[in-house]
Amino acid sequence: MNSEIFKNKVIKLEQRPKRSFSKFIIGLLRWSILLFFAVMTAFPLIWTLFSSVKSSQEILTSALSLPKKLHWENYVYALKVTGIVQSYLNSIIVTTISILLNAYVSLLAAYVIARFRFRGSAFLMTLFSIGILIPINSALLPIKIIMDNLRLSNSLIGLAILYTAIGIPISVLILRSFILGIPVQVDEAARIDGASLWRTVWKIIIPMARPGIVTIMILQAIYCWNEFLYAIILIALPVKRTLQIAIRFFLGQFFFDYGALFAAMTLAIIPTVVLFIIFQNSVVSSLSMGAVKQ
Repeated sequence: MNSEIFKNKVIKLEQRPKRSFSKFIIGLLRWSILLFFAVMTAFPLIWTLFSSVKSSQEILTSALSLPKKLHWENYVYALKVTGIVQSYLNSIIVTTISILLNAYVSLLAAYVIARFRFRGSAFLMTLFSIGILIPINSALLPIKIIMDNLRLSNSLIGLAILYTAIGIPISVLILRSFILGIPVQVDEAARIDGASLWRTVWKIIIPMARPGIVTIMILQAIYCWNEFLYAIILIALPVKRTLQIAIRFFLGQFFFDYGALFAAMTLAIIPTVVLFIIFQNSVVSSLSMGAVKQ
């Protein structure tokens, strides 16, 4: 009996180094993959930042090298000569309006779908799901015709309304999952206390679903800030062009200024990067929580 116990202990001692070595290899592979994706994500941002303080000639001859001299005049040119400040303000206006409209409409729609059962509710939920599956760029021509007929082309308000409509399907699905996670007894208790439907939504549902609301607002802000196709199709007046359209000013058939172009791109990237860094924990936790709620 003692000999068998001794053999088992010897076998376990022989297996420990193998297990620790396998764990080390798995951990090394895991961190290597994470480091690879981190470098792939950060490299374009860092390269854009370095290129924004290089001359056009230096960018063309040695694109991956560090800047030999810091050309801060690229930012001065991007801000003063091209009128990018006005485009910046236009993007802020469109993004702000779209965020508020999207949050308001999506919250009410998600609450109705999550709390009330009526004829056609399942079909309505299917329509929102289809809205996510269909590529929005495939509807470019019909949307252009509709916007022209409604006289919403060349209008920042019209562009904000379009962005709101595009973001509603995913926003409704995210908020619906959060509202389903809120017990129905909370609503019933509020009604017993004499709270109206609107007061219940405003005082109870909104505070409890705040992580989901923050998530859809950030996703909507990033989309509106970076959207290019519909902005260039619907906005023809230079005074109303958004930031992404203004960046095209630096590239033309007979003119290019890559230094100022990268400076303008850096100015366009900074707000979304800062916004996501501040609220990244909220976005990730909200999406993961909403994915498992029934």
